[in-house]
Amino acid sequence: MTNLQTAVADAQPTSYDRTPYKSYPFCQTHPDRLATIASLFGLMPAPVHRCRVLELGCASGGNLIPMAEQFPDGTFLGIDSSIRQVGDGLRLVESLGLGNIELRHEDIVAFPVKGQEFDYIICHGVFSWVSDEVQRRILEICRKCLAPAGIAYVSYNTYPGWHMRGMIRDIMRYRARSFETPESQLAQARGLLAFLSNSVRTENNPYGILLKNELESIGRSGRRSSAAGKPSSNGPPGPRPC
Repeated sequence: MTNLQTAVADAQPTSYDRTPYKSYPFCQTHPDRLATIASLFGLMPAPVHRCRVLELGCASGGNLIPMAEQFPDGTFLGIDSSIRQVGDGLRLVESLGLGNIELRHEDIVAFPVKGQEFDYIICHGVFSWVSDEVQRRILEICRKCLAPAGIAYVSYNTYPGWHMRGMIRDIMRYRARSFETPESQLAQARGLLAFLSNSVRTENNPYGILLKNELESIGRSGRRSSAAGKPSSNGPPGPRPC
């Protein structure tokens, strides 16, 4: 039995293990894009082709693995609290024969900052859904682990733009809270989304058009979080000044 298999057998499953996120690339986090933006602001970022990248909350590596494949001279590290998703990512890394990427089952709070240095630190879709302690740790990791010309990308939700999705998320959570398992919560939340999408009047109704577009976008995403945060989440609401 491998170390990963042993860890999976011993670990207590979380909701992220029972119903994992689908892991996709996010173009806005790509080092080439970040370096371009930094250069426009007069910074001198590290060369992308041999960059050192850390992703906090990497899921199964859907965002990080393509970068590692594109830049074989770079080094890539991703951590995530879901051992199932990390295991899925490691199997993909092994099948691709990539030697420049490491995925770890590790909590953000426990991440060791001493002796670590990265040119790019990515934290996408995490900050608004974790406790104050974890938020502080994310920023501390950025402060202590970025190279002198390093760049951090930390996404978060904020008003007014996030208000519509926040409202839909609250509706989903209200519907899902009466059900026990993540699978039933997801099914009920998505069923409610389908009902709302079919019920909204859009003719001569700009608000209805906006709401229906948001509902359909969430429905197409195929993600457990849908409205940016699983329906059963007890985390803080998305909008938060940063």
